[in-house]
Amino acid sequence: MNTLTVKELLELCKEQVALGNGDKKILLSNDDEGNGYHECFYHFTEDVAGNDMWGEIEHPEEYIILG
Repeated sequence: MNTLTVKELLELCKEQVALGNGDKKILLSNDDEGNGYHECFYHFTEDVAGNDMWGEIEHPEEYIILG
């Protein structure tokens, strides 16, 4: 499974708006298998390196946090 980029997410969002889903609330998967979901509460946060909840991320400059 590949990690989505912001550009890919934008295109997927555009498709969902075109399908009439623009006003729906977003659920995010709890893991990579879809074993549970939670609501998306926050926008993007660039402070990946300062977020110790994730442990050590090898290249934090390659990531941004959503939700």
